[in-house]
Amino acid sequence: MDEQLENADTLQDQDQPNDSSGILTALDEARSSFQPWSDQCKRIDDTWNAAKRIAAGAAYDDNEFDLFWASTEILKPAIYARPPVPVVTTRFSIRDAFTDHVSEMLERVLTTALTQTGIDDVMRGLRDDLILSGRGVPWITFDDEDGQRVIVEHLDRDDFLHEPARKWTEVGWVARAAWMTRDQMRERFSETSGDAYQNAGFIERDDVQKYGQTDRSAKAPVWEVWHRTDNRVYWVTAGVDVMLDDAEPHLDLSSFFPCPKPVYGSLKRRTLIPLPDYGRYETHLDQINELTGRIYGLLDQVRVKGLIPAGGDIAEAVEHALKANDDDAMFIPVPSAAFSQSSSGMVQFIPLDMFAQTIQGLIQSRTQLIQDFYELSGISDIMRGASDAQETLGAQQLKSQYGSIRIRDKVDALTGCARDICAIAGEIIASNFSGKTLMDMALMKMPTDADIKKQIAALDAQAKTAKEHLAMIAQQLEERAAQQQQIQPPPAATTPQPEAAS
Repeated sequence: MDEQLENADTLQDQDQPNDSSGILTALDEARSSFQPWSDQCKRIDDTWNAAKRIAAGAAYDDNEFDLFWASTEILKPAIYARPPVPVVTTRFSIRDAFTDHVSEMLERVLTTALTQTGIDDVMRGLRDDLILSGRGVPWITFDDEDGQRVIVEHLDRDDFLHEPARKWTEVGWVARAAWMTRDQMRERFSETSGDAYQNAGFIERDDVQKYGQTDRSAKAPVWEVWHRTDNRVYWVTAGVDVMLDDAEPHLDLSSFFPCPKPVYGSLKRRTLIPLPDYGRYETHLDQINELTGRIYGLLDQVRVKGLIPAGGDIAEAVEHALKANDDDAMFIPVPSAAFSQSSSGMVQFIPLDMFAQTIQGLIQSRTQLIQDFYELSGISDIMRGASDAQETLGAQQLKSQYGSIRIRDKVDALTGCARDICAIAGEIIASNFSGKTLMDMALMKMPTDADIKKQIAALDAQAKTAKEHLAMIAQQLEERAAQQQQIQPPPAATTPQPEAAS
């Protein structure tokens, strides 16, 4: 697959320089690799959404014990509780006023940018994908059309593909699908590929119709492929034989890809194919639902029903007694000959001991299955970790540590993804945002080049003035020294004394 994309430069020298068949084939092969996982995720979504009941127009009832939904609602707040807060510091503890000021500004801008893009909704989408399907994917873009801003998106699992590999560091390309209308494609690609977009496979998306959104325009998926080896970005779509666009990366990122490593749960060994946790206990949930339906079916039969001597057929009376569930107590007339002389009383009650024993056995079996599910899903560890305010501090810390063991990997995965999102967004901001935008978003002031030049000019003027003042002082000192030499009289001459006669 990687070789097909690497041949893109070679194809450009042939008769069809912008042929997209190689890239489309690579995307199809990647889609086939993830197809079993995608099919399993659709089944998981139907189970979580209770699709069968909704399709039949039925209301919720207890005949299906919705343990899967209940367990996910417990896991959600345990894995993700609040939006991430970016922290920007130097790699090492370097105390410098300028770097500290810049770090504070970038931290403020990141906080504003993440709030504007709705990072909480993105993280919740990643959390839900991690719990249900085992993989969540964010994507970061830079929008400079309506002002400078960073957009963080949560991608649907069908709108993201990457090169099949054993580990993320070996992935050579990633791709995301953006669903675009004809007008949007004409505005974006008419200058680079003319009217080629007209042959795209425009469809009315089922999910748009299903959830009643207002925009039902026909759209086609346009794949934006970032290829690390070629250092190129390709835009292709099914049905169009040429590339819609082909350019160098419009973002200069240290990781090259405009997305961090996806949030992964369990992975198939030596692959990047997720293994949803639901597959580990799917059989248990089916058995629990089956036992629940049988329990409630038998409970409907547990009613006080008795036979009294009168007229009528015995068989019809007994059949009516077993089927009728309208009243909590019912007395059905039967021929008097059906009562033996040894019968006590005037009423023969239908025995319910067998129903009660069967129901009790089913409840015990279901309880064991639920406990097994708790152990497999990790819910039991979270429940054991729930502390009491009256407990000692040591007991609370021990429970908290014990309850977080099973979900620690998922928490760390979300935390690492949030950190990588901040890193990519920070690179985009530092490289593309203007100084005015930075100061407006950070509510801080930084000296501009003009301000610095003014400060330098002021310092030069001060230095020149000081220099002139010092020169004047030095000249005054020289003049004063010369005046002192003129006023002072010359030293008197000494007369030599004659030598004494010996």
